[in-house]
Amino acid sequence: MRRDDIKAMVKSLGAQGFVQVLGDLLEGRDQGGREVRKIRPEQVSIRALWEACVGPVEETLPSMRAAGRFNFVDIQEAVETTAFPSATGVLIASKVIEAYNQPGYIGDRLVTVMPSKLKSERIVGFTSLEGPKEVPEGMPYEESSFAEKYVTTETAKKGRILELTEEAIFQDQTGQILLRASRLGEMTRLEREETILSGVIDVGSGAVGYKDVYRPTGVAEALYVASNNNLLTATALVDWTDIDEVLRYHAENVKDDRAVAGEQRPLPWMPRQILTARRLAGTSARVLNATEHRSVSGNETVITQNPVNVIAPGLEALASPLLDFLATVTGSRYTVATGWFLGDFPRQFVWQEIWPLQTFRSRQDDEAAFRRDVVARFKVRYWGGIAAIDERQVIKVTA
Repeated sequence: MRRDDIKAMVKSLGAQGFVQVLGDLLEGRDQGGREVRKIRPEQVSIRALWEACVGPVEETLPSMRAAGRFNFVDIQEAVETTAFPSATGVLIASKVIEAYNQPGYIGDRLVTVMPSKLKSERIVGFTSLEGPKEVPEGMPYEESSFAEKYVTTETAKKGRILELTEEAIFQDQTGQILLRASRLGEMTRLEREETILSGVIDVGSGAVGYKDVYRPTGVAEALYVASNNNLLTATALVDWTDIDEVLRYHAENVKDDRAVAGEQRPLPWMPRQILTARRLAGTSARVLNATEHRSVSGNETVITQNPVNVIAPGLEALASPLLDFLATVTGSRYTVATGWFLGDFPRQFVWQEIWPLQTFRSRQDDEAAFRRDVVARFKVRYWGGIAAIDERQVIKVTA
């Protein structure tokens, strides 16, 4: 977009109207909501935007006026001074969100998003002490007693600030500014992804910078332990029989704590996902997608149909290089990247979301403007956290 085109749009539409149209064009629609060709943020020069909204940089940038090198031009004569920071904010937000939403992340498929307004929540469940009993005709129903159980959640607010300086405008560093915005969006998403995955595999607070995600009755503890019947050892992922072994283990060992007629029953369970480190991505894909299974019996090779889609229909293979990395973190409970996880992850993990990804433009900071020639500042933030609300929906399997 040329400077004169921007100037004409600001004059005809006003600051708010121009910013709205710019946002629409970045999303590929016109003022009437009709689909049009998208413009890229890189097509809008930061310097051209300043000159269209405020005036020639040599005459209107505060440092240039203060230096007395050029004649002073009253900013009140400018087209619309508020259009520049608002429009720049739209461009930066566009790049942040574009990078944040790049494919390749799997964390959101492993959690259920739970909107919240509290920094920490208490999620309550109930354990039935007695099950339903037969009720003779004309007789009252017996009252059942319940014992309360609960877990607590924790969240954190995270973000960064991106500054736009006079030098960047004067030198028209549009590409560098948008690259920094893109990197900020990418790193924000990567940090959130690591928060989710480190929680799902239970890296634990023994590793510096990480937290426990399982807090029954408000007390943090390890999630995958033998006493929770969610840890199966010595079972490397090789073929469908290993998935079958996990299903058998769950059926025999994981019980519903809501007793019926005084007895705990097996907990109905159908895993939705298999989660591995990147080094096992090919293995898990082969296990799920193989059309046949070969085994040796004596001197003969026996070929049978791969039954994995019968015993665990719709199973999705997910992998991330972050698991390879997290296995190397000192103090992590996840120590071997050949370990794998099978389960219904969104039933076990929640992402408590107070703020989703947000971008803000600050009003001019006089201190920053004076000391460091900052023209505008933009903030990217989110506020949330992962918590395990159950311990029976995901099985950790070590090789």
